[in-house]
Amino acid sequence: MSDDTQRARDYFDALAPEYNRAFRLAGRNPLSAAVNRLFRGRTFARRMRRLEATFRDLDTEGLEVLDLGCGSGQVSLLAASMGARVRGIDIAPRMLAIARDSTQRLNLAERVRFEEGDVAVCPLPEADVVLLIGVVEYYRDFATIIHRAAAAARRQLIVAHTTRVAYRMLLRRILFRLSGARVYFHPMDQVIAVATAAGLALLEEQREHAFSILRFGRRG
Repeated sequence: MSDDTQRARDYFDALAPEYNRAFRLAGRNPLSAAVNRLFRGRTFARRMRRLEATFRDLDTEGLEVLDLGCGSGQVSLLAASMGARVRGIDIAPRMLAIARDSTQRLNLAERVRFEEGDVAVCPLPEADVVLLIGVVEYYRDFATIIHRAAAAARRQLIVAHTTRVAYRMLLRRILFRLSGARVYFHPMDQVIAVATAAGLALLEEQREHAFSILRFGRRG
């Protein structure tokens, strides 16, 4: 396991309950609740709305979806609720425990399954649609992640990547340094260039203040 991967695993394993609360705009204390309401949770909510619209355009009913770096499972479960058959892979056991609990609570166990693995090296099954939602920024060697995801995508690759907003970059770097983890703000044009070099064409770019949703498809 690479140093980046180990740091990310430790960070997200510790963060898992708070990360999950952010989707509800809640927190374990007043400070974390404020951060989640004003920053993390608000960004998650916008991203989920964008992804829901994208899945609707794709008509995910019956599609196989591979969610790389699935975290606590919200995006996987969204796709499953819209008819997809989903496989989620993540390196953080506590994230996966939350995802599995949510799967049972939402009665989606027949449509989605989660497993532990490092998406930088573990075997990746092919799928109609592959997702990299907030993943590449935790790897210095992000090109390897994108190439592996592109190779697994039969039809489309969807990447949600953080934009380079100065104050948000500073805040996240401080928070990550305090936690011992690392975050890399790869320029969006580099992310697009790597996916293009992997044999994909950019079909759509949806821009938000804090992130962009990039949708790539097979050429021809």
